[in-house]
Amino acid sequence: MNYSRIALIPIFLLLIACQGSQPDEQLIFESLGRLPSASLDGDSNYFLGNEQILISGNKKGSFSGEEGISLKSINLLSGYSASIKLDEISFCLNNGQSFIKYPFATSQIFKNAELGIEVKKLEFIAKYKDGLTLLYFIKNMDNSSRNLKFIFQPYTDLKPSALVDGTFGTNTPDQINYDELTELFTAKDLENDWFAIWGTAAGYQLKSTNSKCALNLDSLGASAGFEISLELAAGEEKVIPVFIAGSDKSELDAMETLADLRLDLFMDWDENFALIDSLRKTAQITIHDQKLQAAYDWSKYKVGLFQFTENDATTSPIQDPDQLHQVLNELSKEFIAQVDVEQFSFDKNQPRHISPGWKLMQPLTLLLMGIHGDVANRVTYVRPNLPKDWRDVSVKNLWIEDNMLTISIRSNENQMIVEVTQTQKKAGLSIELPEAYSKVKVLGKEVSNDTKDGFRRILMTGDHVKIEAKK
Repeated sequence: MNYSRIALIPIFLLLIACQGSQPDEQLIFESLGRLPSASLDGDSNYFLGNEQILISGNKKGSFSGEEGISLKSINLLSGYSASIKLDEISFCLNNGQSFIKYPFATSQIFKNAELGIEVKKLEFIAKYKDGLTLLYFIKNMDNSSRNLKFIFQPYTDLKPSALVDGTFGTNTPDQINYDELTELFTAKDLENDWFAIWGTAAGYQLKSTNSKCALNLDSLGASAGFEISLELAAGEEKVIPVFIAGSDKSELDAMETLADLRLDLFMDWDENFALIDSLRKTAQITIHDQKLQAAYDWSKYKVGLFQFTENDATTSPIQDPDQLHQVLNELSKEFIAQVDVEQFSFDKNQPRHISPGWKLMQPLTLLLMGIHGDVANRVTYVRPNLPKDWRDVSVKNLWIEDNMLTISIRSNENQMIVEVTQTQKKAGLSIELPEAYSKVKVLGKEVSNDTKDGFRRILMTGDHVKIEAKK
């Protein structure tokens, strides 16, 4: 099944219609609650990316700023700093109270009770664009109005990425120019056409500045920032967007990407949101292993639904489900944290049989549940042979070509029940039960059946099948 078969609901537009007049960016932040998420703690590395761009950092001592931003061919930034300045006091946004990851975004919250300031940061990447968007929601928690400054400063690191060979170019010093007309900062490697560009939305007055919340600068890198003055009434919140784009071709190419990020801010969010929302409702599994289920779901959000092909057809049941379960547990370790960097660095021209772990997560999990799709013969095989401690598993809205199935398997020591519904009632269903279950009923009627390779097979068609078997 491809994405064209998924109903992409304009969720963001629905939210606007339902919630009345609010700042559009605030509706984006509120919609995070409807996305799958993972709260990341500790000091391990984290990644956010797709096949075009990768953001990477380490949460130890800093939840914001020390993030490398890379394209396939070049590194753009070694990091950036953001801060709020009130009078002569700087509140550096580098030690957040939370770090939550979503399939295409991260969110963080920064609070300073002494200054009465709360900042929510949302970072997200659009599909197929060499750039990212940052939204800073700055709220005055005090009972009186405040005049403050928002300061943002990137640190460039324009050089070949680890994914290209030595013929791509040699790293030389970066140089940054600020254009007062466009209010954009452009960084360029002196000897190569490698560019990073950043700025905010139209209508904000920028002033070139340097932040007191400085990060370490790369030896050949450069740094330049801007500040925006804000006046916030008691309890008022304002949103500052920041756009960052890059190119290994030309300055014009990077500027066009940044212009697209500005123009398509809400469209980019809505496209990502609607796709994830649709994927979440499709091919939903329920299994006993919650870590494995999370890894299965996250692979679905990152790479789309697994598509059965003619090469996936098989008539051999799993010989050792506990061993396969162990393999999947190994694949799922730190899966949510690592899948982005693996997706970014993976060569999509690699043969299917050496696909990386995140590509195998969905098909192997379905295989563990005993579900196989024979596309050529329009037959779905269900061969329950679950790990010992699994008693109740299911998958809802599983697409195999144009057929959508819901399959549930319930078992105990003496009984097994397999129930299948499908939208294409003429498609074949081959239910194969362990031969130890000798008394078999189909839709309440007892039937006889043959055994082969240790399994009893019931071959049927129809939009609903229920098999009850007892030992």
